[in-house]
Amino acid sequence: MTEQGSVTIVPSVHFSPTHRRRVRETIRERRPDLVAVELDERRFERLDRSARVDPSELARELPSTTTPAYRTLRAIQRTVARLYGLDPEESDMEAAVQTAAELDIEIALIDEPIEEIFSTLSTAVGPATIPKMLIRMQSMGPADRLRQLETMTLPFRDVRSGDDVQPMVDQMRTLLPEVTDTLIDRRDRAMAERLHVLRHEGYDVVAVVGAGHHNGIRAVLDELERQNAEPSVSVPVRTSSRSITNVPIS
Repeated sequence: MTEQGSVTIVPSVHFSPTHRRRVRETIRERRPDLVAVELDERRFERLDRSARVDPSELARELPSTTTPAYRTLRAIQRTVARLYGLDPEESDMEAAVQTAAELDIEIALIDEPIEEIFSTLSTAVGPATIPKMLIRMQSMGPADRLRQLETMTLPFRDVRSGDDVQPMVDQMRTLLPEVTDTLIDRRDRAMAERLHVLRHEGYDVVAVVGAGHHNGIRAVLDELERQNAEPSVSVPVRTSSRSITNVPIS
């Protein structure tokens, strides 16, 4: 470890073969002290089990009030993955954990607990969410619609940074600010704070996160560095087995 650590972010599309290769290549080239992943302890433990488990069991383990939001988001995620020719059964997080295990590198879990994410989402989203979204869509101008179209036609394999998907994130923020605040903004800050802790402690880290989180995490990391903020959160660090199973990445 160096006196002041470093953070190398690998922005990825969760189910893209191109990004799984990029994740593996970056970890092998960098040989970091830690590999950080967009998982919490519950999702990591499920992913790291040797026995293949039905991912729907995770929904049954969550509080009943959060289950509808979780199932809906998971269905959307899998549908989008298949529409773009991706394999929703294989993720970049699996690639990161497996590569870390091969190189005997520990894994830092930097995401918020999944039950907290969906509890907050269930509170923020209700029957009025869809009508509000439709009203916002009707108010979009031609320039906004053009940016949306351009973003949707970008092949996932060409995504290399948060800038490539920022128009999509901005679009989501316009149409569904309640969802964006929970699924993106709050998690960006939480993951950045944990990465700041690791950097402050002198670890060189490769962090694998969804491309939609890339710009937000970078912005918060820069802010914390400028403020010389004292770390105030703990970061779970785990050692992986070599047997990987599937987990839905939310």
